[in-house]
Amino acid sequence: MKKLLFPLLAILTVPAFAVDIKFDSLTKQDIEDVTTEFAANFSHTAVAAPETDGVWGVEVGLIGGASGSPKLKGVINDAGADGKKFDTLYHAGVMARAHFPFDIFAEVTMLPEREMSDVTLSSRTASLGWNAGAFFGLPLDLAVGANIGNYDIEFEQEINNASTGNVPVDSKIAMEGSSRVFWVGASKTFLFATPYVKIGLAHQDSEIDVKGQGSIFDTSVTGGQNAEGKKDGGYMVGGVNLQLAFFKIGAEYSQTMGVRRASGKISLDF
Repeated sequence: MKKLLFPLLAILTVPAFAVDIKFDSLTKQDIEDVTTEFAANFSHTAVAAPETDGVWGVEVGLIGGASGSPKLKGVINDAGADGKKFDTLYHAGVMARAHFPFDIFAEVTMLPEREMSDVTLSSRTASLGWNAGAFFGLPLDLAVGANIGNYDIEFEQEINNASTGNVPVDSKIAMEGSSRVFWVGASKTFLFATPYVKIGLAHQDSEIDVKGQGSIFDTSVTGGQNAEGKKDGGYMVGGVNLQLAFFKIGAEYSQTMGVRRASGKISLDF
């Protein structure tokens, strides 16, 4: 099963980057915009309502989806490559969720490191929350929680600018970053459907490095080979889970730091 599952997740995500991605003369705003789109795309979601049904429970499954990336598209166009292939970013992973006594719940997702063509990609996320609504016997779930997410991407790029003496050189570009979200949420089960909403605050902190010769940054940003991007913003989520015996499917729309994302889930819930 594992030999089939992990390549499937890679097929859903890695090929989106395995084309002519190119960065050049990145400004401070470019770096903030691009890293925010990546961080939001790979931020945590288990496409799950903030509910705790019973004392104990376990859910395992697959999640996947896409987010808009118009800033990335523009930056790649500015570098002379074909940005239209990058107007959407994709995410996928295995997910697990469990709830425990006192209505505490935890979630994790993971895309193990995969390599396809000249691109290497991995992501890991987690969430911890408390369902105060269930704990105090309220008629709906009212929860608070915190999410963390991390991503790593590495790809090859030809650099040909003043930093290389206007001679083409092959280098590797590495992007890594993290996201943090603090949220409050609510949900209510009606027969087999559980709609939910969450709102909160989000932060991302990312870095872009050139591993090799040359630079992809505007000289006003740095004369070196690495730069950081950070951003704070809002977090809004709306979704629904449908329970059919032990099977669960979910759909979710979110906006994190201005980045819009749609995600789905299929899982087994015990």
